[in-house]
Amino acid sequence: MDIKQNTIIESLGVYLPPQSVSTVEILADCKNEIQFPLEKISGIKSRRMAGQSEFSIDLSRNAITECLAKSKYDPADIDLIICCNISRYDHSGLVSFEPCTSARLKQEFGFTNAMAFDIANACAGMFTGIYIANCFINTGTINRALVVSGEYITHITQTAQQEIESFMDNRLACLTLGDAGAALILEKSPNEKTGFQNFDLQTLGGYSQYCIAKPNYYGGWLMYTDSVNLTDVAVKSGSKHSINTLQNAGWQPEEFQHLIMHQTSGMTLNSAKREINRLMNKRVCNDENTINNLEHRGNTASTSHFVAVADHIYNNNINSGDKIIFSISASGLTIGTTLYVFDDLPERLRQTDVTQSTKQKESPKKNMDSSANPIAFRIRIESVGTIPAETIVKKNSSDLLYQAATNCLGRSGYDRNDIELLIYSGVYRSEYIMEPAIAAWLAGDLDMNAKITEPGNNGKTLAFDIFNGGIGFLNACHVSQQMMAAGNCTTAMIVAAEIENNADSFPDKLMGIRETASALILESDPLNQKGFSNFLFNHNTESLNTYITYYNTRDSSPHLQILKDPGLEALYAECILPAVEKLLKMEGLDLNHIDMIFPPQISSDFIRRLSEKLDLPLEKFIDVAGEGPDLFSSSLAYSFEHAVENGLVKPGDTGLMIAVGSGIQVGCAIYHF
Repeated sequence: MDIKQNTIIESLGVYLPPQSVSTVEILADCKNEIQFPLEKISGIKSRRMAGQSEFSIDLSRNAITECLAKSKYDPADIDLIICCNISRYDHSGLVSFEPCTSARLKQEFGFTNAMAFDIANACAGMFTGIYIANCFINTGTINRALVVSGEYITHITQTAQQEIESFMDNRLACLTLGDAGAALILEKSPNEKTGFQNFDLQTLGGYSQYCIAKPNYYGGWLMYTDSVNLTDVAVKSGSKHSINTLQNAGWQPEEFQHLIMHQTSGMTLNSAKREINRLMNKRVCNDENTINNLEHRGNTASTSHFVAVADHIYNNNINSGDKIIFSISASGLTIGTTLYVFDDLPERLRQTDVTQSTKQKESPKKNMDSSANPIAFRIRIESVGTIPAETIVKKNSSDLLYQAATNCLGRSGYDRNDIELLIYSGVYRSEYIMEPAIAAWLAGDLDMNAKITEPGNNGKTLAFDIFNGGIGFLNACHVSQQMMAAGNCTTAMIVAAEIENNADSFPDKLMGIRETASALILESDPLNQKGFSNFLFNHNTESLNTYITYYNTRDSSPHLQILKDPGLEALYAECILPAVEKLLKMEGLDLNHIDMIFPPQISSDFIRRLSEKLDLPLEKFIDVAGEGPDLFSSSLAYSFEHAVENGLVKPGDTGLMIAVGSGIQVGCAIYHF
């Protein structure tokens, strides 16, 4: 999965909350005395802590403000926003689920021309976001992307302080966390000498249970880490991966100026240096070229690499022309390496006299117009897997996912190890697990290129989550199309599962979604005639607050809070019409050319309402919703399977896929059978 075209960081913004708390204070505030030299082992003397008046979305907001202040672009020039934080702790005691963070930031900053969705891939989140943006830039679908993360994670530290019993506790790593926000703007590099030179990510899902973040019984969040085993496999696999990437790029070991690894602990960084030197059989890494940024930052999760970059730019350690190896590791286990050559970004960021009010912006940039490229790269659905309602017994999201994915593979011509990209697009999951990516967990359950392999086995899978309510599944199909078009993969599996988190404790407060799962496998069409062609995503941010869900830990019994406008379905129908009209114009079609419509499977009543709004006969609409509950993120898979198995579509037919969700967001796509 290598990039073919250089992408450059045009601007970088980092925000650190003002409060600094020492490791001595962290240990002193533990309920039980912890006899462990945490500062010496971790190398962390202090870290920044938010949570007074700033939370995850605030850290993202402040990082974006700084990034835009240093950029030549305005919000209207941005074509894509990807939010990548693990933590969704956006207010005191509240963890956001819908709408997604990127949609909220789109509204606030006026990113009027941007697609927006969130992804989750533990501490590899920002690099996964960059990787996705690179594909969109490579294919010419966009010009510029904003990738942002706001990690308020020290609430985990505060919960752990009350529960850790000894230095052998698997929650000890919770005491090493720090808070930060980071944002960057990406665009195509003007030359081949600067920007990202090589980029490779892969997921070893067999190790996904070595680090898990989820709430405890009382609603406080904790991170359970098998530090010994996670560090061992991450160091060994990550070091080998970095060396292979360096060699594949033709870089000599002495050619780079800086190695930046995920900033977890001083002991881990030292172990990785030793392992790289051992594999190279010479002293390649040393204290001078390996950046250790832990002393006053701690582990800031997905933002750690870019916090380190900003710190070392501002202290004059990183300069124009410097070559950097970014070594990526995250629970999941996702590992990766990217090589980067700086242009004059360090000097531009150090120009402290440049301010938001005085700097000269360039004239507005032309945004991409999809209608200029009507023949889109096409990917087709190779197989689908759903779950017959009568076979669903245990309502556990991971069990449901495994069943749907296994059913899909059973109907496929591909083996599990042939799947190069695995994306989970569900929202509501068992135990509210936020780390690792649910896709990584599933890759482990399926044994999908799941562990370090023997030489000669080159199978690789990249797994991550897209987090965007009811349109996340269609976002995932679009991302898969872009990755295949960019030459980064040839196969993808999209999966989703939903459960009712309140079903056991608050049966009167349900989402109204069907507890099920689905999966489909996508492949490129060799003749570029069949499958998905154009996608379109519209955002009606004026209706952002019509559908809100969040995990509420402030009450005595934590639960999912659901706020839904009673007129929401009517609003959905109103928002769908202009999106469909715009997509059809892009494709050069009108509604009479559409043979079958695949609407959101909310209910038969909603589908009837939509048929009236579009002024089309009900017979043109696939309906597997009945009286509900809403099939939500599995709507597309269930309706596609129903249409094919019942002969409702035939070769040569044109289908219109429609998804809708909080935001209000509408996604639609044309599918050629």
